[in-house]
Amino acid sequence: MNKWKLSFFIILIALVVTNSFWLYKAIDAGVTYTYQQVTLDEKTKAVEMLGALLVKNGQQYTKKDVLYILRQLNKDAFIVEQENLINIEGVKFIFINDKLSEVKG
Repeated sequence: MNKWKLSFFIILIALVVTNSFWLYKAIDAGVTYTYQQVTLDEKTKAVEMLGALLVKNGQQYTKKDVLYILRQLNKDAFIVEQENLINIEGVKFIFINDKLSEVKG
């Protein structure tokens, strides 16, 4: 067999192997992204449910009370306090007239 025929088949096999590898990587990335999105959606729903429960049963808590509780639960958390809002790790506690009115995730 000629050298160019041997080289052609070696390169053809290498091309098929590398393309198969990249196809696998693309499918794996798609599956990973899908599971990640499902997990994020579940977390968002859980935060919304717990937020609604907290708002329903936590009307007596003031902004200072909620801030104190959050600092006791997680001393190392980055808590942003604004006029009518407390933001801790992406969860927003919204206050109206110094009473808890809404929790968003």
